[in-house]
Amino acid sequence: MLFNLARAAAIAAALIAAVPAFAGGAKSANVSYADLNLASALGKATFERRVSRAADRVCGVELGRDIVAQAAAKRCAAAARESARPAVELAYRNAANRQLAARDMSVTVAP
Repeated sequence: MLFNLARAAAIAAALIAAVPAFAGGAKSANVSYADLNLASALGKATFERRVSRAADRVCGVELGRDIVAQAAAKRCAAAARESARPAVELAYRNAANRQLAARDMSVTVAP
């Protein structure tokens, strides 16, 4: 329980620090995997790349900024990737078990 509270506090602090990094931009992105075979290494690598790029885009990592803002954007993107991880892992498990995925076959990436 204490570990979960500490982890939640750390994530909250990272998100608060990252607010300027994505203010004015999109606050979330849906990453589709409908066209991917998540049971294959190539499909997983493509999906991971999409999630990572979506996190960078949502948090403004690509934007030209000063070093402090760029560092905040990178922290935001790391938090966004981490927040998407449970949904990504569920998609992988469903593919491995040959279960039907969610109807929209996408993952939301948000800080």
